[in-house]
Amino acid sequence: MAQTDRRSAAAGEFIGKDVFLKSFQRVAGNISAAHLTELVSSVQNLNLSVLKVGAVSTDTVNMIVEGADNLQSGDVTGYVAEDVSF
Repeated sequence: MAQTDRRSAAAGEFIGKDVFLKSFQRVAGNISAAHLTELVSSVQNLNLSVLKVGAVSTDTVNMIVEGADNLQSGDVTGYVAEDVSF
């Protein structure tokens, strides 16, 4: 049985778990350490596990999250969430 090529997909499934790479861009201002802590907490409150936090630029951070893909642009106050391919 042939495997599906997922290299360009935004999501992956590993041992029955959905894993997503998300980019969070702060709507106004730069991301401080306090903002990053608050963002991780907000994502976890959506029943998602944060598996990895990537490098933080001025106003954007990428995260690998596990769970249902229930992040929409308005789910995390002050941020726009988008899919990133991996």
